[in-house]
Amino acid sequence: MRTFRLIGTTLLMVMLAVNFTACSYDDNNELSLPVDNTLELLIGTWQGTGEAEGETLTFNKDNTYTEQSEDYTQSGTFEYFPNRYMFVTYYTTTNWGEENTIYTVVKITKEELYLNDNGHSDIVIYKRK
Repeated sequence: MRTFRLIGTTLLMVMLAVNFTACSYDDNNELSLPVDNTLELLIGTWQGTGEAEGETLTFNKDNTYTEQSEDYTQSGTFEYFPNRYMFVTYYTTTNWGEENTIYTVVKITKEELYLNDNGHSDIVIYKRK
């Protein structure tokens, strides 16, 4: 009985050794990480819907932006943070001086942009113009 246990243990160890050497990592295959194309999709003009109806956001390749509505026009620069799917707009107001607003990109496609102004809990939807 002891001989069978020794032979069984030896076979198990041989199979494990063969298994580890047979399943090696192929260095030619690079890991493919997901590509964040949010910034490229963000560039362009977006028309607000719902509570943002009548509002237009325009993002330019040079990291400038313009926000327009019936009552006001605001422009400045923006900075995108890909590891957090968020961007910050920087602008100057006459009453308060330099200001910024933080937005989280909830969802973005070629046709739709879902934003959350981190100061509010609502998600605002924009359509590409």
